[in-house]
Amino acid sequence: MKKNLTPELQSLKEEFDFLNKKIGELKWKEATIFYGKIGISQNELDLLEDRINIYTDSMNLLLETIRNQVKQANNTKE
Repeated sequence: MKKNLTPELQSLKEEFDFLNKKIGELKWKEATIFYGKIGISQNELDLLEDRINIYTDSMNLLLETIRNQVKQANNTKE
């Protein structure tokens, strides 16, 4: 059974999908960073890790917002 999302939750889902994709892309880049290279600079690796951390922090904040929105939507339907 598919649940219809509220407009707010649909918007949050789009943001979630975007962040999830970005984190996946960065994690892939992190996993394959040495592919075809003899070496990389520590700065390049640090910047990549910082970007992953920023997107992960944003995802955690978004998840809390989604949980709150779900609670609100469930209370509205009762």
